[in-house]
Amino acid sequence: MAPGDTIARQVRWRRHDAGIWTAAASLPVLSHGAAIFVNIEPARWFTISEAVRWSLAADAMLYTAACATIAAPVAGVAVAAARVPQTTGALNAAHPLATVSIAALLFTAVSAALSMLWRFGQPDGGALVFQSHLTVLSVALALGGWGTFCGVWFDDALDAVACSLVIVLTAAGALLVAGAAVADLPPSILAWALTANPLVVVAAAAHIDIVRMDLLYQISPLAHIQFAYPVWGRACVWYLAVAFACFIGVTLKNVRGPGVRDLRGVS
Repeated sequence: MAPGDTIARQVRWRRHDAGIWTAAASLPVLSHGAAIFVNIEPARWFTISEAVRWSLAADAMLYTAACATIAAPVAGVAVAAARVPQTTGALNAAHPLATVSIAALLFTAVSAALSMLWRFGQPDGGALVFQSHLTVLSVALALGGWGTFCGVWFDDALDAVACSLVIVLTAAGALLVAGAAVADLPPSILAWALTANPLVVVAAAAHIDIVRMDLLYQISPLAHIQFAYPVWGRACVWYLAVAFACFIGVTLKNVRGPGVRDLRGVS
């Protein structure tokens, strides 16, 4: 490949990374804005009382968690599908980790800043924002790493997106909408299933009783049995361990794998 072609490809991939980072920083704005749009009439957007603003923080947190649950695996696949050609396997392996980590940090930082605005003046609001967004960061890294793992091990990016989303959405939704059999699960299995649910762990870190909210209270048997939500610190450790394992798998594939796929082949 000519030097000019190599430089052009690297510039294109740098722009691709910048696009992912821009999207990561923009998505929390949309999810937090949705909390106002869904719950408050436009005429009252600039006259929200303090109590209402604090209550909307919970909705904003849930929308952000749902956004991360869907967007992080897709972003991971996109990173894997546009690997930068490097002269060494080590640099090629480091690129997905750096890109996904920066995207997760941007997503978390913007959401945390917006959450501080929601909770301004609320007692212990700072502690809630800290622990909930440390959990969001752990979840985003784990799900982004999972998407990247699928992206490098599947030959087709669409297959990678499908696999990553099916697994993540099953973990996020199956337990919440499952039938009466959930009530018969052993406590240890139930605890693991709750920890594997990114929506539950983020909600628990923000002190949101997600299964007893209006919709899930009607359809989920979890709302009618006794259980303990995952401890946010322990959940963070598990999600970071998943992220570490996924990026080890990505590194092994990139060091030994055949090379680079162009995003033009994905479309």
